[in-house]
Amino acid sequence: MSSALNDKYIIEKIDKDADINILEAWEITKGKDVIIAVIDDGADINHEDLKENIHLVYNADNNSNDISNKSNDISSASHGNSCAGFVASPINGLGTIGTAPESKLILIKQDVQDDVKTIAAFEYAKNNGAKVISCSWGTEDVSEAIISELKSLYDANITVVFASGNNGKSLDTSGINDESEVQWVLGIGVSAENNDVASYSNYGENIDLIAPGGDTQNSTGILGLDDTGTQGSSENYGLVSNSYAFMDGTSFATPVTAGVIGLMYSVNPNITPKQVRDILISTAIKIGEDNASYINGFDTKRAFGKINALKAVQEAKNIIN
Repeated sequence: MSSALNDKYIIEKIDKDADINILEAWEITKGKDVIIAVIDDGADINHEDLKENIHLVYNADNNSNDISNKSNDISSASHGNSCAGFVASPINGLGTIGTAPESKLILIKQDVQDDVKTIAAFEYAKNNGAKVISCSWGTEDVSEAIISELKSLYDANITVVFASGNNGKSLDTSGINDESEVQWVLGIGVSAENNDVASYSNYGENIDLIAPGGDTQNSTGILGLDDTGTQGSSENYGLVSNSYAFMDGTSFATPVTAGVIGLMYSVNPNITPKQVRDILISTAIKIGEDNASYINGFDTKRAFGKINALKAVQEAKNIIN
């Protein structure tokens, strides 16, 4: 390791219980053929650790099938590339593995803030069989049209997941009305390598859960697909190839959660979004020890706790609809 990396990688800050019991969940299911949509700013459809699990692609900005970032400028990246990997990078001996490695992806590029285009993105996912929709973005000013669309997806038994954001602030502040707070979606904060909420994670009374997303202030972060595709960012520390990088954010906790929900649907295709939420909350791991204050199971910064993939899958499997 370089001395710079040594300074960041402090083993004492990595808690052995910071995981979500995903390996145990995979003994039951790996999400085979469940369709999960990622709505973001595009992806590298030829990435070695993504391409075999891509089902469909769609560009809602221009109504085409071109979602790739073709720029040679690594500062022009596809955030959605990293997000998609945390859902469905396959078990192929390369790079990393998504939380639902046998699921299939609908990758939707929607990079223009426009309600009509956003609704088109959601409708494409719904009409093409998505059971889960992962959204690692938010406006803090969600419109009534989008709220109505999210309600329609909920009624269609599609679970939508939104990132809470990375400013370390309360979303209960006057004037903030974020997509992650809408009652028809699951709002996700982030847990870090120390098995507690990351300091940068936004929070609020309408955020539901937290999930691993890394914390580069205390470690290298979590390994994912490089957001520039194969062009290569500077965040690989010489440890991995240009196709991969270390990162952190609620942006990545959200697809981690979406993949776990995909596992739940794979063992019980008939569960409803309400049942998904209830199961994830009832099985969540309370973290934070002396720093937490759970009242009726809810802590202001940690929501209902950290997702537990194994117990969530077990509970979903046991439900009879």
